[in-house]
Amino acid sequence: MRIFAGILTVLMVVAGIIEAEEIEIKGEIVEVKEIPCPSGNLNILKLQLRTQQREMVEAHLGPAWFLDTELEDEDEITITGKFNEENKFMIREMVRNTIRYEVRGEDYEPLWLRTRLQARNFCYNPLNEKKIKGEIDDLYIYEKCVIMEAEVKLENGETVRVRFAPEWYLRNKFRLGDELELRGSEVRTNGQIMILAREMRNLRTKTEMTLRNKQGFPEWRRSRMGERGGTSHPYGGKKPGHGKK
Repeated sequence: MRIFAGILTVLMVVAGIIEAEEIEIKGEIVEVKEIPCPSGNLNILKLQLRTQQREMVEAHLGPAWFLDTELEDEDEITITGKFNEENKFMIREMVRNTIRYEVRGEDYEPLWLRTRLQARNFCYNPLNEKKIKGEIDDLYIYEKCVIMEAEVKLENGETVRVRFAPEWYLRNKFRLGDELELRGSEVRTNGQIMILAREMRNLRTKTEMTLRNKQGFPEWRRSRMGERGGTSHPYGGKKPGHGKK
């Protein structure tokens, strides 16, 4: 029910934005913060921007991992978007250092959301494990359960869809353009190949992370059970290890 209410809130906000007039604003970043999205299931970047007219604007961008850049105070940017009913500027696209970033579509739907892939016999099979190495070419989440996925371009030029873990569990461990080494189970559905990632290493940040155990049990479920104080599960309530840095 809470997820449904969150999605309804997002739709209502989007509906209000569409009716507003789109404008372009140039200015300097004063502050960058991560705040909860209206759905409450992920964080997005909020920018305090000082315009060329010395006015202050509160602008909402998108998740940090959705951009292949890090924003800092005093960065000069140009943003295009609309003010919503709460006088918050919803950014559709941003230009920084001549590079254009699109974060919302023409109807202001978040581009980091994708329709969930419906799969049959969708379970982790250790016998189908394989290793892959490639660069994140596209990064997004399900609109409901907030599981992150990516299109990973392999060294041979092929692209593979990879399913990771919830956004809250990954905590900005990677972003667009990062090169990853992955181990996971290969599944096939509707003619598509997908890798359920079990372990990953980010070659940019030199960090490693375990997402599932060897049988495919999600570490984030164990983590949530531990937060609630539950220990009556087969893995003893241990906290997940995030690997070496």
